[in-house]
Order: sequence, then C-alpha cells, then structure tokens
Amino acid sequence: MLTFGPLGITTPLALLALAALPLIWLIIRALPPAPREQIFPPAALLANLPNTEETPKKTPPWLAWFRMIALGLLALGFSGPVLNPVTTPDARPLLIVVDDGWTSAPSWRVVTDEAAQAARAATGPVRVLWTASGSSQTGPLEVLNPNQAAARILAAQPKPILPDLAAATSALSGLPKGQRILWFSDGVSHMGSQEFATKLTQLGAVRLRSVPQGAVAITRAAATSEGYSLSLMRAPATNRMQRLEAINNRGQRLRETTQAVVPTGVSFALESVIMRDVAALRVADARSAGGVFLLDAFDRRVRTGLIAERQDDQPLLSDAHYLEEALKPFTDLTRANLTRLIEAGLDALILPDAGELAPQDRDALERFVRGGGLLIRTAGPKVIAAAPNSLIPAPLLPEPRTVRGSMTWDNAGKVGPFERTSPFAGLATPDDARVTRVAVLAPETGEAAAAPARDAQELQIWARLSDGTPLVTARGLGKGKVVLFHTTAGPAWSDVAFSGLQVAMLRRVLAQAASSAIPANFVVGTAPLKPVLVLDGFGAFRAAEPTIRPIRPEEVQTLRPNIDQPPGIYEGGGVRWILQAASPNLRLDPLPAFANVERVDVAEKQPQSLAAPFLGVGMTFFLVDMLISLMLAGKFAGVKVPRLGQAKPKPNATLVTIMLIGALVFGGGHEATAQTARSKPKQSDLSLAFIKTGDGALDAQTQRGLEGLSRALRDRTSVEPGAVIGIDPARDDLALYPILFWTLGEAATETRPEVASALDRYMKNGGVLFVDSRGGGRTPAMARQITRAALRGIEAPPLAPVPNGHVLTKAFYILQRFPGRYPDAKLWVETDASAAASANDGVSPLILGDGDWTSAWAKASNGSTNALMQGFDGTGPSTNELAIRVGINVVLYALTGNYKADQVHAPALLERLGRRQAQPR
Repeated sequence: MLTFGPLGITTPLALLALAALPLIWLIIRALPPAPREQIFPPAALLANLPNTEETPKKTPPWLAWFRMIALGLLALGFSGPVLNPVTTPDARPLLIVVDDGWTSAPSWRVVTDEAAQAARAATGPVRVLWTASGSSQTGPLEVLNPNQAAARILAAQPKPILPDLAAATSALSGLPKGQRILWFSDGVSHMGSQEFATKLTQLGAVRLRSVPQGAVAITRAAATSEGYSLSLMRAPATNRMQRLEAINNRGQRLRETTQAVVPTGVSFALESVIMRDVAALRVADARSAGGVFLLDAFDRRVRTGLIAERQDDQPLLSDAHYLEEALKPFTDLTRANLTRLIEAGLDALILPDAGELAPQDRDALERFVRGGGLLIRTAGPKVIAAAPNSLIPAPLLPEPRTVRGSMTWDNAGKVGPFERTSPFAGLATPDDARVTRVAVLAPETGEAAAAPARDAQELQIWARLSDGTPLVTARGLGKGKVVLFHTTAGPAWSDVAFSGLQVAMLRRVLAQAASSAIPANFVVGTAPLKPVLVLDGFGAFRAAEPTIRPIRPEEVQTLRPNIDQPPGIYEGGGVRWILQAASPNLRLDPLPAFANVERVDVAEKQPQSLAAPFLGVGMTFFLVDMLISLMLAGKFAGVKVPRLGQAKPKPNATLVTIMLIGALVFGGGHEATAQTARSKPKQSDLSLAFIKTGDGALDAQTQRGLEGLSRALRDRTSVEPGAVIGIDPARDDLALYPILFWTLGEAATETRPEVASALDRYMKNGGVLFVDSRGGGRTPAMARQITRAALRGIEAPPLAPVPNGHVLTKAFYILQRFPGRYPDAKLWVETDASAAASANDGVSPLILGDGDWTSAWAKASNGSTNALMQGFDGTGPSTNELAIRVGINVVLYALTGNYKADQVHAPALLERLGRRQAQPR
C-alpha cells in the first residue's frame, strides 16, 4: 500500500493512468468540437457574406481541463484510495468487549458503529464479549471473521439489566494471551470492575473507550400533593438538564418538564386528574430501562372521600379527624356528605362509625361498591348497633369485646403478625399498637348471616389480634369491596392511631382501589408471578418472551433484574408485581483508573474506502461534459420556452434522451421499479393498504381481495378508494392509511422489532390494524402460535369477541355474524372497559379475526356486481356476499369511528314520531 499522510492507495499501479493525461490533453485539444448546423437565408444574400472559415481548430481550454479532471478522478477511484489506512497490520486476535446493559443505551448507536468498524478493520480472528450477557455465554467465546463480528455487533440490542462483570470475568477463562482488546465501556463502576480489568490486562493490551453520553436512572418516585418527587441518578458524561415525561398505560405522553438533576431530587408538578392516569415516569433525553419508573398503586394518588360533615366539636375524639390527618399526605381527600361524594365519582369512600343509613343513602352507597368502588368502614357503637346488611362484611355481635383494661400488663390487645396472604404482609407491628375494644363477628347461624348479599364473595380476614380475634375483615361485593376495621379510628377503642400502623394499613387498603388500573406493588397468594410486559434496554415495553422465568413470591423482596427475569410487570395470584430496572440504592459512580489500561477519549479512526466517491464524482463530470458538448453542437437550439397563449412546442429529441439518461443515472432503476409497487396515495385519496409478508402468493391474494373490496365500496357506499398498496411498516409512512390489513402466513414468524415498533405507534396514533390469522383452516394451537408470534412486540389492548350491538355490527350493514372464507369465522375487538379508558374515542385499534376474508373478497370480485349482490331473491345472502359486507363494515368503522353507537336513541325517536303521526288532526 502506498500512503500519503492520512490517504492510502491500495492499487498503486492504477495511478499509472495519470501519466497518460498529457497525451490525452493533446488529443482533446487537437479534436475540434462538432460543427454547428446553421440555416442560411436565401441564396441571393450569399454574395454579401464574407467567405471566411468560422469553425474553430481546437477544443476550448476550459473544456479540455474539465475532461482532464474527470479522467483524473476516475483514475484515482480505480486506484483504491483509503482514508486512515493501516500501514502495519496487526495480526493478533481481536477481543471486543461491549457493556451492553441499559447504562449504554443512550449511546448505543455510536458504540455499535465504532465496534463494528473496529471489527471490519481487523486482519485476524475476532471475538465479542457482552458483559450484560455473561451468565448466558456458556463455553469459550466463538471465533468470528471480521464481517461476521461486525454483523453481530450491529444486530445487537442493549439489555434491560446492568452489566454482570463477575460472569464476564468467568467467560474470559480459557482465552490465550496475546490478545488485542477494545473495551467499549459505559463509564460506570460496577461490582467487579477492578477484577474484570485485571483479567483483561493479563490477556493483552487493553484500550478503553467510554460512551459519549451516559444514562440517567429514576431510583425513587413518591406522590406529593403537587405531583411526584423523583430521585435521579446521573452517570458520567451526562447532561445536567434532563427532560422528564409522564406517560399513561398506552405509552402516550401526558406531561413533560425539564429539570436539573440535583442530589436532593426533583419535583414533577402534575394535576390530580392527570395523576390518576399516569402509569410510568421516564427520562426522555437519555432513553434507557433505568430511566423508566413504573408506578404502582402506592405511587398513585387515589381520589378518596371521607363521609363526614365538618362539625368536629372535639377533634381529638373524632374518628373523622384522625382519618383526615392520616390520609391527607397520601391521597386526594374530600370531606363532604354522601350525596356530594357519590356524584364526584371517587375511587374510594371512608365511612367512620355510622349506624342505620337512610334508604336512599344505603342504595347509593351499595351501587357505588357494586360498580367497582372501595368502601372502608371503622367500627364503633353505632356500627354494632345497626342491623346486618351488605355494607358490612359480616354480621357483628351487639356488644364489643373488651380485650385490654387499664390494669392489663400482658400482650392482650396487641396486633398480631400479618399473614403472607394479607395486603398488610411485611408491615411491622409496634408494641404500642394496642386495642382495648373490638367488634366481634357473630356466629354464622343462618343463611342470611353467612351471606349478607346474594352476590357477596367469601369473607377475608386481613388482620388479627395476637389472640386470633379478627381486626380487619373484607368481602367483595359486585365489582367492588367493603373493608371493616373492627375498632375505632380514634382513641376511643384503640391506640393504633398513635403508633403509625394505622396510616400504613390505610395506604395498603387504598392501594386496592388503584390496583384495577395500575399494578399494586405487593403480593397476595403463593402463585408464581408470570411476566405480562417487560422493558427492553431502551425503556420500551415489549411482550414477554416464553423463555422469561416466572418470579416466585418468596423472592420478590430481594430479586434484582437479570437476563432471565427482566424488569417489567409480572402477574399472578390475582395481583401484579413491578420489577424496576433501577434499584433504590443504585449508584452510577465513574469508572476508576486501571493500571495498564489505555483510555481513549476520541474514537479511533478506522480505514474508510474513498473509491466510490471518486468514481461517482468522475462519472458525474462525464455526464456534465456530454451535456456541454451537445450544447456547443447546437442540439439545444430548437428548445424554446413556451409563452402564455402560445401552443406548446414539440419536445426536442435530444433533450428527451438526455433527461432519460439523467433519470437512469441519478434516480436509479430500483426507485423506478418501486414506484409501481409502493406508490404513495395523494393526500385527498383513500387507499386500502396491506402489510407485505414476503410470501408472493399470499401478498398477491391479499391484493386481489382488497381490490374486490375496493370495488364494492365504490359501488355501494360514498367511499371511493384508490389503488391497493402493499407497504413495509419499517420504511413507509403509515399516517396516510386509516386502516391496515395484515394477513398472516402459514408459519409462526417473529415480527421484526422495527416493524412492531412502527405498528405500535400507528395504533396509538389512531390507526386501525386488521389482522387476519386465517385460523379457521388451522388447528387452534397453531393459530394461536402464529398470532402470538406476529403480535410479539406490539402493545395490543385486551381483546374480546365482538359483543351484540357493537358498532361493527351496524356500521353499514346489520350483521349478526362475520363469515369470511369460513362460515363460522370470529372477530375480536378491544374490550369495552379498555376502549372507554383509551384515547381513541372508544374505537378499537386492533381487530383480530380468523376468517381468511381476503380470499373470500378475491373470490367474490371474480364475478360481476350482480354476483356480489346475489341473495336478494328470498334465499338469503351468499357467504361471499356476507364477507363483502363484513369488509365494508370494517372499513367504515375505521373511517367513521363510533358515531353509529348513538343510534341507540333511534327506536325511541321512531316511537315518538309514530305516536305523533297517530294523533288526530
């Protein structure tokens, strides 16, 4: 290789072509340009023209120089120029170490690009070690060639856990010495960093390159009266100002703020209405799993009502006073009468010692609980004097039991330890938490006593005294729950209010009201906790892989995220458990200095080939030279600029030829071919689009089916779709299409992450995805396997079969079923509860079916319009006709939303009109 400073030449013999440039110069100068054709006037005027020679003898010097530069560029391009050439190749084996934990996620693209360039420039074998995957790397590190190593590095993604340097050190055992080591570090000191660095130096020379931008972790988040108080931990090389976002359970941003990271923490101001919908807080500028804090029920401010008027003549003896003071710091508490609180639509209501309620109040309170509300009651003389009813978990004896007197010195009245199945599990019981009187459960002597309400559930005992007497009981009623504290909230019957235990117990109970929307961070039962949603290294939600191991309830308190149990939401035993990526005691200290380790602050310059730029510019110069030569030869003399009011001149053949050549050279044949397959619709057009699967026969069948559906829409409705378009969600703009059709193939194929991310954004922004699994022709197990593989990585809403009266059943046609190629086909849409809480105005972003409708539409489109409309002769519509009707309803549902749901008032209006017409005039 011949080098000139930072420039190297891999093929020096090609430079000999430059020696021929002087000879080429002489040849170019000797050849005159092509003569220019001139139309002369009549011959009579020739006598007055001078008889001189006007044709130039030589090419203009500027044109000759232009051609010489073009030839020189081509000669340099064929010589193989290289920027930053390697003059002395290093044949030692190359070991690339990459910290692939979430601490490297903000700079992941830079890290992988530099590591891949280093792998390509290697001249010997290459090994790659991922420090966050060290425990899963069994056996010796695989030996790769440079191209294989570069491809694996570029395809890798950061893990949602911290690097495990102890496991990475074990993976280095068995490697021969004499390695050339490049360590792409996250710049953070982890446990075992010193031992890992020492092991690397024993294997060879180590060069350490730290990430240019570090991560920011949210270690704690506590709800306040104004929003949230956050504890942020900033890694080295991180900006002090960070943008924070509050998102809901659909990934939509609700609020954002910019704060400076300080050791004392930051505040995120949020309205109480917004806080009800916040599911997570995240760092927006440095995206990583550690920068996402998943909120549980204890981090959410529950809207609570205290049923008591403000008439505390003696507040120190009032149960309402102690309840208000205990709950004000942790919940949005409203103190008012029952009527106002019921109308406010709160999450939970607290009713201190109260006797018989008025019938209208009792009915309103019972409707609140059955609708999903939480009612908390405290005992007292009035409660035990009231008759048994459904708003008390179980009947009580008419007299309280005195369990501790003034002269009692033993453990009588002490709160006993909480069982593992109780929501209070893990709370410590102070010695000063003593109960003097307690309401006692009545013996179950009759059916009415055993079941206070017909739909009441089994009685639950959450807390007991040390002698076994129930202290807190609960019973489910409808969709809600009633909880009773068998003692007073004030000092009349108990000292629990002064010990702090009452505050902790009330917070645990109120978490039950929040757990329906946001997971509760405590475990009930002994069932294993299975993953529901997990975080990837960038902090995005992903569907759980089958290889993720469930969490046992006994290990939740000490578990740290690992490769088999990543951070996310786990579910089991009727509750959910949140595993955060960043632990509360996390520290992101800078990496210390290591002996015999060379730190590299700037990326090492890697060889880059310059052949393509030289050749490209040289060919461009030759194209320009062709245009100049044609212009000097007068080929553009006939080209005129059209004026207003004049006829359009005929195009010049030479100009048309040049334009075609330019389109082929600069546009490229690939784009010209792609225009016919992926042409974008106009903004005013509606086109039915489908997702290409790569199966040519399946895609052609889908296109034919959608073309038949488009014709039916044009013939029967006001919708006039354009051409059917096949798209790739990873490259094409999905915002132009209100609905996407996706027909799944025969095998279970994993969806590419970029495609899943694009479809996820499409559905969250209001698009409708129609997925046809064609499960009617497969076994149920195979259909589920194919569908799960396709939707893996997409945050799909909870689905249910289309209910009676859904908008899909009346968007255009009145449908009772949804046949396609298979008469018993089924459709699933988002559940009513999920749709009501979404931002899509009740429209399901995902429609899942198994009817192979595109095949039915393609079959129906082979006939005429009359064939599509057959069935009106009294025999009933055909299967193909019903399939077309299903497609029309689906498209109109995506276009018009849920406006048809307002037709529920149509029967009443028609009845009123009928009565008015029947009245005599």
